[in-house]
Amino acid sequence: MVSASQSGGTMPLMLKGDTLVYTLPQFEKQFLDSNLLLLSQKYNITENEAYIKQAKIWDQPVMNFEHVLYNPQRKTFFEIGDSSEASAQVQQLIMIGSKRSKLVSMARTTAEIAKYQYFDLMRSLKVQLRSAFYNTYYLIEQIRVYDTEISRLKEIVKGYDQLYPKGLIALKEVVRIKALLLSMESERLDIHARLFENQNILKVLINDKTTHFILPVPDQEAYHNFNPGRYTLQALADTASKNRYDLMIYEQKMKYAETDLVYQRLFNIPDPTVSLGWDQNGSFVHNYNYIGLSFNMPFWDRNRGNIIAARSRIAETQADYRNYSVQLVNDLAESFGKLSEIDRVYRSIDAGFSDDFNRIIQKAGESYLKREIGLLEFVDLYESYKESRLQFLQLENDRINAIENLNYVVGRNIKW
Repeated sequence: MVSASQSGGTMPLMLKGDTLVYTLPQFEKQFLDSNLLLLSQKYNITENEAYIKQAKIWDQPVMNFEHVLYNPQRKTFFEIGDSSEASAQVQQLIMIGSKRSKLVSMARTTAEIAKYQYFDLMRSLKVQLRSAFYNTYYLIEQIRVYDTEISRLKEIVKGYDQLYPKGLIALKEVVRIKALLLSMESERLDIHARLFENQNILKVLINDKTTHFILPVPDQEAYHNFNPGRYTLQALADTASKNRYDLMIYEQKMKYAETDLVYQRLFNIPDPTVSLGWDQNGSFVHNYNYIGLSFNMPFWDRNRGNIIAARSRIAETQADYRNYSVQLVNDLAESFGKLSEIDRVYRSIDAGFSDDFNRIIQKAGESYLKREIGLLEFVDLYESYKESRLQFLQLENDRINAIENLNYVVGRNIKW
């Protein structure tokens, strides 16, 4: 359906003017280029990187200037001259004790968290994308099953509508076949509703506002060859610990809390303010020039409350990290266990079962019209065929979703 040259591109193949055919790599490329949530998170990264630059900048110097407003002896405003009074002063706060480097370090950690949040968001959206991608494909396959069977039933109903007036067929048989047809039409509508829900998910993920229908073209062979038995739970856990960006976020939060504790302790080291000034007539000499130094005396406030709070935040982030690590391992065990069981059932099914059933159901309609089988046997065959086809398609879909969920929990695509 899609040529080799097309499948490697970034744009879909247009069919009938309103259907877009995507392979998974094509659709993921479109997603990375167009998704608005990822774009928003990129801006968040840029914002936090700007805070690193801001943290490196010194505090602004403070300029003070005074001039006499009114001289009551001379009864003059804004008097200028040697007998007037004016003063000017420049003050500069100097942070010492590595406070500024700690502020920069915390800003860098916050920027790292923003980057990890971006990649973790991408991980979450990708599993949503792949789930909707394959759900759409298998829902379409289920609709095809219904379309085939509904078409056959309509042919039978058409023939019965001609035979019944002649008294060649019983009314109960006509009604039963029409009831079966109505049931299939109703079930088909339910699947269509689920199909539209998944179409909505896919379009939002690629920021598509058109009315185009997205038709997925999956690489089923790659999933078919996947064997979970090649992996151990411990190996997957080791991989997850190195690739789960949400776990790295908790690590960075611990790092931030530890740096913040050091920063809060540094507040006990006073930051001096250097002053340079000039006073025209307000001192013991005319045109007095001076330099000054001022700083807080840490007698009453030794920042104890903030230090205690910083210690508590360290303990809190460590507990959160340990809890999330335990949750990750258990999520991995659950995901791996589900996939292993689904894969076991999938591989236990006879490969020729579906083809054999297809041949039987194709002859069932002819046999029923020739009265070689009865109504109950015919209806039972039709319903059994439908259920078996739908269950097998759902099993394939569940297996692929289980593989993608394992990729999601591990934090990367597992090599097959």
